Amino acid sequence: MNSKSAYGRRARNKELMETSAGKLKILPPGSITPEGWLKDQMLLVNDLQKRLGADPSMSGHGEWTNGEILPRYVRGLCLLAGALGDKQLRDKAESFMSAVFDSAEPGGDFGGRSGGGLAAKIEGVKAALTFYELTGEERALTFLRKFFKNQFNTLSVTPMWYDARARLPEELPAIAAVCRGEQPVWLKELAAKLVGLSCDWQRIADRFPYKRPFDKTLSASAAARVARTVKTAENATGKRREKLFGVARAESEWHRLSHRITVETNGVNIAKAVKYPCIYDEFFGYAGRETLSLRLAGALERYHAGATGMFAADGRLAGTSPVRGIDVESAAEMTESLLEVLAATGESACSDLLEEIAYNVLGAAALDDLSAVRDKIATNRAAASADAKSGEYPFGDAYASGTPSRGAVALLSAYPLFLRSVCLSREGGLDFFSYAPCTVRANVNGAELKIRLDTGYPFRNTIVFRVEEADGDVSLKLNFRVPRRTSMQLVSGGQIVASGERNISVTCILRTGSTFMLRLNIPLTPALNRDGTVSFYKGSLLMASRPGEELYADRALRGAVCARPTGKWAFSPVLSKRAGGRPVLAGNERTVVGALTDRPFSHTSPPFELKILCRNVVGWDYDENGLPSLPKKIRFSEEAAERTFVPFGCTAVGMAQFPPCHKP
Repeated sequence: MNSKSAYGRRARNKELMETSAGKLKILPPGSITPEGWLKDQMLLVNDLQKRLGADPSMSGHGEWTNGEILPRYVRGLCLLAGALGDKQLRDKAESFMSAVFDSAEPGGDFGGRSGGGLAAKIEGVKAALTFYELTGEERALTFLRKFFKNQFNTLSVTPMWYDARARLPEELPAIAAVCRGEQPVWLKELAAKLVGLSCDWQRIADRFPYKRPFDKTLSASAAARVARTVKTAENATGKRREKLFGVARAESEWHRLSHRITVETNGVNIAKAVKYPCIYDEFFGYAGRETLSLRLAGALERYHAGATGMFAADGRLAGTSPVRGIDVESAAEMTESLLEVLAATGESACSDLLEEIAYNVLGAAALDDLSAVRDKIATNRAAASADAKSGEYPFGDAYASGTPSRGAVALLSAYPLFLRSVCLSREGGLDFFSYAPCTVRANVNGAELKIRLDTGYPFRNTIVFRVEEADGDVSLKLNFRVPRRTSMQLVSGGQIVASGERNISVTCILRTGSTFMLRLNIPLTPALNRDGTVSFYKGSLLMASRPGEELYADRALRGAVCARPTGKWAFSPVLSKRAGGRPVLAGNERTVVGALTDRPFSHTSPPFELKILCRNVVGWDYDENGLPSLPKKIRFSEEAAERTFVPFGCTAVGMAQFPPCHKP
């Protein structure tokens, strides 16, 4: 790396935003390919999709016969094919989409009568757009144009039912692709109509009204009535179904406050909505709407997120309690939204959250070989059981194996979407926001670059950049985000050329064979949560206790894999007196470094362990659902002992939010 100019003082986050905002572009599909442990992880995801695709309900035949699951699966195939460069995956996605294209009605409608209604079609629209981005096939745009024309002509007489109405803005990127600079009047009108009929997400983002958990916002009786209404309508057939799904009934329901609250607090709906102000900004030419996306993401983190960074929504928004569920499907949708917001704003806080979701929530969502996946997780979980099941989560907190569950299908999209957040391009340079082993191909100033990132991050603290191909000497500006709770040095030629705690920027010349390195200092950082508990981080990795676990099958629910602890789990790390209001560990932790294998979220061989001095929490137990709510009065044992902690994603059971425990 040859510097063209002196390095200035370390840039603050705001400065990076100002230089990058409005210029950042997400690289095309296939531009970033996984390497190292991340490639191994995505190959496991590929094995997962094969098992899911073998289920009879996923045959398709041009109809979305199982609601939203199938179009989400097909979109996942497209994203995974782009990330892995896998022709077989691409062909498989094409076979599904070709059937949908061929089965579309002459008027443009698609999906079939048993396809799950408008919500499934919205996911089908997204699948068609992703297929077009992957293949460039014009028939995808022709298909979408016909559907949009049909929608424009029939929208006023089509019932907007339940979650579908909240998600209407999901169609705007596909409408923009169909427009391709022309913007026919009717398409513009359709876009405006979709936004107008949907929830007022801009108002919700601006004045976020849902600061409390859903069950404290809406009475149990009102929530039950909405659930009964929806279930009755969705299970009805024939003329009764037509009546219940009629326009008049749908409009009547939509204007009920209880119905609106239920829809607007749905985890998937609001995770999708985080990106909507940015989409409105891009499509309609609004100015400054992207800040509303940041406000909505910030509100969700403040009022409903625990130590993982991802907001809790076990069906609906659930507050900050560590025993409330985090929906894996919502986490995948949040990943997509944060990627869009990152491109629109350049705000590195989006990347902090993206990494925390990818390295904590996605890791904890499945067994280490991805043979079984769960639909929801909890920050504190003493047992993973199928007993706590509901309509939203038929497997409770247990893992589902061999079933195209919502969580399993979500993983197909989540990993490729996160991969695209590693590097974004802008005029004259590249911005590296997230870090993972991968290869980046990009065009900068008309020159092609191929840069490989060799790293074990986030389990290791160095990232080596190798320029494998370059069109001569390429002059460009590079921005590097410094992950939260870390500091970083840029090393070139054995010399430290820059350092920072927020970001590092450098103007340089790269050529084939150029190498440089980012070296991170990643201390163990205690952090106080909003509910008064304490959590411990190694950079973006949330650390969890490792009590040992036993996996077993639940005979009452076929395919459910449950887990229970085999050792002590009710303890808390010992803290010293706070320094500056922040918790401080009483002693030094011991680090035991393990091998970084092709399964980094291994439950038996984690990439590293921490040994931390802890005291037992007296009377801390879990209920019949495996939820370890803290006792009202916290007491600790006098004696202290060293306990084992591992990355959160390496556990099926364990604690990650602890009651503050100080030296006796």
